[in-house]
Amino acid sequence: MSDIFESIGLSLKKIGEALGIANMDPEAGLIFITGGNGPIGHRVAMRLLRAGYPQVRLGAHHPTTMEDMNKEGAEIADFNWNRPDTFEKALAGVKSVLCTAPYIQNWKENFVPFLNACKKAGVKHFVKIYFYHARVSGDPFQNVPLVRDHGDCDEALVRSGLSYTIISASHLMSNPLIFQGRELRKDEKPAVLYGASANRGINYVSPNDVAEVAVRVLMEPPAHTSKEYTLTGEKPITEQEVCQVLSDHLKKPIMYVDQPHHTFKDGEKLSGDPEWMVEDLTTLEMVKASGYEADPGFATKDIEKICGHPPETFNEYILATEYMVKDEM
Repeated sequence: MSDIFESIGLSLKKIGEALGIANMDPEAGLIFITGGNGPIGHRVAMRLLRAGYPQVRLGAHHPTTMEDMNKEGAEIADFNWNRPDTFEKALAGVKSVLCTAPYIQNWKENFVPFLNACKKAGVKHFVKIYFYHARVSGDPFQNVPLVRDHGDCDEALVRSGLSYTIISASHLMSNPLIFQGRELRKDEKPAVLYGASANRGINYVSPNDVAEVAVRVLMEPPAHTSKEYTLTGEKPITEQEVCQVLSDHLKKPIMYVDQPHHTFKDGEKLSGDPEWMVEDLTTLEMVKASGYEADPGFATKDIEKICGHPPETFNEYILATEYMVKDEM
């Protein structure tokens, strides 16, 4: 690894300084990020590349769609969760994996084969990101099918024999823009954000904070081996408050319309979303409406402990546009 840095005139210390990391692992090696288009994977890749880290490979269903990241210095690999034949080549020479959460049906069926491919490739550390309390039995989020699926995958990772870190995050602040941003940006005024949260407090966490934690884990794996972190915002915020932030950001009035659960579900069905996605989204709204996230005990201090600063607020997130993905802009 040190030869690579010397050959291109880079200093591991300087990269560490740019990332705010004192003890960079000189053996971190080639990092493979399973998805470079999502709000977490994109941010992690950009942080590493712009700090001068030379070994970043991004997985993509269609590599030609990621030419912008290739120009930033990333290697782009053909990778598809539904095609295990893409695993071996994508993982060749990889030392660290960042597994971001793919939002596709039945993806977990190939998670264990992917772990096996990682072991065969000689991966030294595996970092997995998904949702708050995916492995906590009896937790309200266990009612969400996708959360249960990720909990099963987390268990498989723990049992795999691979060195690992699991990063669980609450609702990403990017979600309203990614899932409803197209509608919110339409010319009609006011725009409407629909939900069924009973306008209870929801704990949103910034994707910038999640990405920073992921970078630190990838660059200092010995300090985070066999650890599980839970990342949250500092305090809950209602969807009405979210709309006020989005209104200021998009420079147009945005109102929150809270619907009965059955009405929200009917609307999701009419939107054309597949049944499995409708079930996930509507069940998440039921958890929000329960008030579970409004409890002060829901928030954690893991971001502050790992990064040395408090979590970003929604206002701070919306102003930090440098590493946003297209759907957030």
